[in-house]
Amino acid sequence: MPDWALSIQSVGLPMNPDTIMYLAILAVCTAASGFFSGSETALIGISRERVHQLAEDSESGRKLERLIAEPERMLSTLLVANNAVNVLSASVATILFISLVGDAWGPWIATLVMTAVLLIFGEITPKTIAARHPEAFSLTVAPTIWNLSIVLAPVASFFSAITRWLLRLLRVSGTASGDGVTEDDIRALAALGERGGHIEEAEREIIDALFHLDDRSVREVMTPRLDIVTLSTPLTADDIRRAVSATGHSRFPVTSGELDDLLGVIHVKDLLQNPEYEDSHDLTRLIRTPNYVPETMSILDTLSAMRSSRYGMAVVVDEHGGVEGVVTIKDLVAELVGELQDEYDPRMPIIAQIGPALWIADGKLDLDDLEDVLDIADLENGPYSTVGGYIMAIYGRVPDEGDQMTDNGVRYTVLSMDRQRVARVRVERLD
Repeated sequence: MPDWALSIQSVGLPMNPDTIMYLAILAVCTAASGFFSGSETALIGISRERVHQLAEDSESGRKLERLIAEPERMLSTLLVANNAVNVLSASVATILFISLVGDAWGPWIATLVMTAVLLIFGEITPKTIAARHPEAFSLTVAPTIWNLSIVLAPVASFFSAITRWLLRLLRVSGTASGDGVTEDDIRALAALGERGGHIEEAEREIIDALFHLDDRSVREVMTPRLDIVTLSTPLTADDIRRAVSATGHSRFPVTSGELDDLLGVIHVKDLLQNPEYEDSHDLTRLIRTPNYVPETMSILDTLSAMRSSRYGMAVVVDEHGGVEGVVTIKDLVAELVGELQDEYDPRMPIIAQIGPALWIADGKLDLDDLEDVLDIADLENGPYSTVGGYIMAIYGRVPDEGDQMTDNGVRYTVLSMDRQRVARVRVERLD
């Protein structure tokens, strides 16, 4: 008789062949329960993107990918197998303890012992290991679970059919309303990744900004009509040089008078690549056909259109075809990664704090940014997106320098105007 059998017998457990067989069955069932429970946790928890990468490296990875691709088959196999071994272990334990202590206490002792054993060795321990090492666990169990799913396919299909029939009977939809990964899910994962140190704050901010691109229109980021620097025909190289020197821009809309009489866009690069036009008194041949986008088009769609059509500037028009502004690739990308400045851009901040509750802001400051600075919400309640537009809406007319208005616990003082546009504003929190 083995040493372990002698040890068990020494504590009063009769080691006859039946007892040894029952203990062996219980050990196998407990191990199998732990295997299936851990497999379920690992296979559900592993990243789908990582599964695709593993499928390119090994046969186990390919089996894992096939298994993950059929979640109903995978879960049915695991649940059928796990419940089968748990029921078997409970039955064998009951028979064992009845033979040891009799009918009165045997079932109760079997229930207590197997509950503890299955919880510790069949659930908690294997699931903890699988949750901490889902990749290694999944690769190890995938071939076995895949082969087992083939063997148990008739049984799993039978129970799946009964489940579908019950769902139809109860009028429960077969498609979960929460299927797929939502925008909120991705944002929550990004925030969790930042707190866990897996991604940087800047990366999380880019993910947040990416979802805003489809919610905001190009009108919110364009250079408005009033601020567009245009060139008029007849056009010379000296005209372009003066405009570049004054603004630092590399593209200019060209008109024959008013902005709505737009002829096209001229690129400084085209002049540099065609030096024969240097002394020309009319550079209309270098004017490119303008690209138009509606003011209601989303930032994301505009960025996609400009990238696919390979143009760097677009003219934004309203529903009547009138020019509302212009937008560049740089304007759109800045919404994703922040303001892009080179050595020729002015360094004046769009908002600067000058006191404990006091700021100086540009009239073109986005209202979302002002809300973040002031830590308040619900400023944007009308057809405007900038601080200047917001102030005009509150005041009810085009304000003058020195005008003050108070709203939502914040006092706004107009410091300067640029024609009919609010240029600089003093912002003061009163609470």
